[in-house]
Amino acid sequence: MDVDGVSIVARGITATGPEGIVFENVDARVYPGELAVIVGEGGTGRTSLLLALSGRLKIVAGRIEIDEAPRRASLVRRAIVPARLSPGFELEGRLRVREAIRERRITARVGARAVDRAMAALGLDVDRAALIDELYPDDRLMLAIALATAGAPPGILVDDVVAGLLPSGRNRVWSALRAVADAGTTVLASSTEPPSEADVLIRLPYNIVDFGDDTGGLPLFSTAANEEVR
Repeated sequence: MDVDGVSIVARGITATGPEGIVFENVDARVYPGELAVIVGEGGTGRTSLLLALSGRLKIVAGRIEIDEAPRRASLVRRAIVPARLSPGFELEGRLRVREAIRERRITARVGARAVDRAMAALGLDVDRAALIDELYPDDRLMLAIALATAGAPPGILVDDVVAGLLPSGRNRVWSALRAVADAGTTVLASSTEPPSEADVLIRLPYNIVDFGDDTGGLPLFSTAANEEVR
């Protein structure tokens, strides 16, 4: 299933919270169908940056462009959907797999075949009678990714990818996210460690952006104050 992903450009963006600056003057460019990973320890603002890049957190300085133009935050949120955000958007452990699937089919308006295709694309085969809490952590995250991609959104979010995963599980999930990106979906993820599968690494708190070998035409931007996602 090929998808038309979104491009994302951040120009000197800054966000603040109750205790002050969360992240500051971040520049990034993500092309459609790329896997971009925000890397940082806890408290460096990586989840907040994911929220900002997906229209879920207001910025106080800088500018974000989606597909080469500023967009309304509501449109950005529809284009870039979460698989997992911590806290606030995770599969409920008390539900059975089939119940979680049914719930997502209703909320995302996707058919059963679309869910089956998304799970098959990730090589995911879990007992649908099992409780979510009974799944292995990597199966649980893979299911969340499959449900997010079932509707073929242009972009997805996956927060804190490696949390609770063994090395084998981490490799499995990063490979799955690589496959999702290769099929066209833009993937924004966060992690405490950089994966080799990433196209773009945004390292917090120092805003060092690593684009691997693909630096052709890459602009870095200075802060354009007092603009925000609309």
